[in-house]
Amino acid sequence: MKNLIQISLMLWLVSSAAAQAQPAQPWQKTLHVFDWKDSKLQPELSGSEKFSTNGVSVLKIENTNNAPLEISLLTITNSSLIAKADSISCEIKHEDVRTPSVERTNYDFRRLSFTTLESGSLTFLQHIPPEAPGGDEITNKSAYNLGGTSNWKPYGFSVGRAPGEGLPTKLELQLYLPGNGTVYLRPIKLSGVVSSWWSAKQGGMVGGMVGIFGGIIGCFGGLLGCLAGTGKARKFVLTTTKIFIGLGMLLTIAGIVAIAFRQPYFVWYVFLLPGVILTLVFSLNFPSIQRRYDDLEIRRMASLDV
Repeated sequence: MKNLIQISLMLWLVSSAAAQAQPAQPWQKTLHVFDWKDSKLQPELSGSEKFSTNGVSVLKIENTNNAPLEISLLTITNSSLIAKADSISCEIKHEDVRTPSVERTNYDFRRLSFTTLESGSLTFLQHIPPEAPGGDEITNKSAYNLGGTSNWKPYGFSVGRAPGEGLPTKLELQLYLPGNGTVYLRPIKLSGVVSSWWSAKQGGMVGGMVGIFGGIIGCFGGLLGCLAGTGKARKFVLTTTKIFIGLGMLLTIAGIVAIAFRQPYFVWYVFLLPGVILTLVFSLNFPSIQRRYDDLEIRRMASLDV
């Protein structure tokens, strides 16, 4: 019966520590990956090429005409997808793209004039419907400059929802090259925050409660082990052990259901961790506990016969 005490205390100590761990960032998942393999995603352009590298599709756009080139890479109008969206991201590599610079064209210091050379850019547009019928549509714009030569870098934009603004009706990602240059793009990812049964902060509080509950169960398991070792309170020990096994199975099932519903880590571990520990510890020790009581009962009857 010492094994029951040691295993239950050890496992519940582990569960107490693990239950209080939680992700530092809000739980997110990829809602959709817009892969360049999809012919409908990007129309064929002169100077564009699609190929695969290490199993990842890449879109190559090369501007050789030394003339401005503006391309709409992606347009999203699916309202249900936009409602779940939290951010949009893409990895980009570019070569010999014009960089921002300023040229002085008048050397008379009393009247200086400057000419700004444009740079390439990756622009994200959010089209917000008017607040009242007949009003003007609002377009929120954010952009990254693409200049010179750079290896693969991630670029991301947040799908914002400012106070007083409605849900965007359209999300658009554009690429602009003012002149010569080559740009490589990996698939575009649309991510969103998972709808969970409770938040990550609440998950930490629940995890702390699970840790306290685990410590109590561990002590209770030690008590059951002591009673079984001395052969006392047979009905109480066996009934309580069965209750703990049933509780563990219910928690395990709840954890599996949470995983099936794509709940984040800080939701399903609250059920699955204590459920698995309860089921394993008490179901594995139940036969030895019952055997211990049976042996003691046989000895008692044998002594009475003598």
